Amino acid sequence: MNITDTTTTGIHYLSIPGTSASSSQNNPTASTSSRSSNEGRTNSNNGRDRRRRSRGLSLSIVDIVSSTTSRNKRNSTSSNHSAPSSETPTASSSSSPPRTNNNTGSTITTGTNNSMTNLDYTTRPPCDIEPSELSIEIEGGQQLIIRPNRIIRGNVILKATDTLQATQIRIKFRAEEVGTVRVRESTFERLDQLKRTYFSVDTKVWGSEASDFSIKIWETLEPGEHRFPFALKFPNVNFPPSIDDPTGFSIHYIWSAHLDGAGFQPGLRSREYVLPYRPIICAPPSQEWYVKETLYKSDKKTPMAHVTALLPQHAFCPEFFLAIDEPFHMNLHVESIPNGMIITGAMLSLKKHYEGRVVLQEGTAFKSSIRQILRSTLSVTGNDGNVSIPIQFQMPTRLVSPSFASKNIRVYYTLTIHIQSENVGRNGLINTMKRPNNWSGQFSIPIAIANLPNDHLLRIPDLTSIQSYMRSKESPQFFDPSLEEPPLPNHHSFYSSTQGEERGGGEGEEAFMMMNTPPLQSPPNYFSLPSMPSSNQERIEKVEFKSRALKPGYSPEYGDLAIISDVIDDEW
Repeated sequence: MNITDTTTTGIHYLSIPGTSASSSQNNPTASTSSRSSNEGRTNSNNGRDRRRRSRGLSLSIVDIVSSTTSRNKRNSTSSNHSAPSSETPTASSSSSPPRTNNNTGSTITTGTNNSMTNLDYTTRPPCDIEPSELSIEIEGGQQLIIRPNRIIRGNVILKATDTLQATQIRIKFRAEEVGTVRVRESTFERLDQLKRTYFSVDTKVWGSEASDFSIKIWETLEPGEHRFPFALKFPNVNFPPSIDDPTGFSIHYIWSAHLDGAGFQPGLRSREYVLPYRPIICAPPSQEWYVKETLYKSDKKTPMAHVTALLPQHAFCPEFFLAIDEPFHMNLHVESIPNGMIITGAMLSLKKHYEGRVVLQEGTAFKSSIRQILRSTLSVTGNDGNVSIPIQFQMPTRLVSPSFASKNIRVYYTLTIHIQSENVGRNGLINTMKRPNNWSGQFSIPIAIANLPNDHLLRIPDLTSIQSYMRSKESPQFFDPSLEEPPLPNHHSFYSSTQGEERGGGEGEEAFMMMNTPPLQSPPNYFSLPSMPSSNQERIEKVEFKSRALKPGYSPEYGDLAIISDVIDDEW
């Protein structure tokens, strides 16, 4: 018979012939005494349990098993003392059927076996199995910089923790320029975002070929680590460099890997890997030029000084200067206009200007920011208001990228010169009592940043054939990673076939005749082609615009409100 203990709800014990239950049936006297003693102990235990529950304590599974074990042992002992020795079983034990824990999937067996409790966890729960992971490994790591006409190699890595059914694994490469602005409406704010995708290419590194008229078959990937190599050649085209300024504007070159599931089921996707891109911008030939400025007081009416700056060239190459350890040189001449004013100090700063714009229906939204790259104090010696200051410093490479202008972002640089002057008295000393005569002013010199000097123009292969992305339709090309270079397109022209004829040879004439001779047999059937003919697809830019309403003060990560101009123009 099954006996359920009221103090341990949900745990059932199965009686075995020859134990306390059967012994008590054969010996009524012993059964009566045993029941009375057990009832006393049960009442005392129930009282203790109720007191523990009233104090806010709960019984754990260990307490329940311990209490049950001791009770069964006492019952078995009393039965053995009351029953005849001939009827005592050789193995007196009480066991319970196994109970499965639905939360963990393991099996917990409770009961007594030589006064021991057995808790058996035999299976591993599915929630403990880590999901499969897809990642990308680029040769050169995060230090790699993408440039025109460069080959990038790497591997798509799949760490499968379970058997996967997949149709194919792809790697994708795209370039995006994003401009996001906050605009104020009458009673609320609006967030407008313009995303321009310059290119988006992908290729299959494993699996079946894609088809437009049939469902792709899928294959099995066993658990373990799988590596699939890939290779890509960037076109000989200058795209805008990678950037993350001003706030809300960015240009990123993004890699991602995708595993397509079986029969359009969900698959896997890696995180996005962003690698920096730098175009090849060559500096013009070195040519000295100068800047002349007249500085005024704050009222913009009273002239205070004439300044002249002589620079050795228009564009500078920080990377080249760092390689040859050649500093930047320029000369500055300052001449005070009022009598009794001397130059007491000068300071130079290199600033990087960011500008972003998004054309909206009501106008053009502008955002700008300035980053100070370098700040240096210039040495000024004794003078009578007329002084020449030689300037020499090392052009920094950190936070410096080529000057450029894309369709939504523009980056340019200025050298800003700060001039300080003081009024001197009749004895030639600085008159500290006449503070209003002290003056400071500044002026800016435009400069450009390139990454290749002009005298290195011929050292870069195919540099003179680089095109701008605004004119070229070429896009990056994936190719067989076992090859050193992607195969060249096979172009046949009438001019090349007739060159032999112009030189007096017969090959050109024969080729010309073959071009005009109709085929002897009909062209092959469409379905008899071993593979689809490859075609060089042109790069297509995609533009996506999104807009949503915001409560005032929300989305501070997009910076301050944009300034809207009434002019709607795509040109800078």
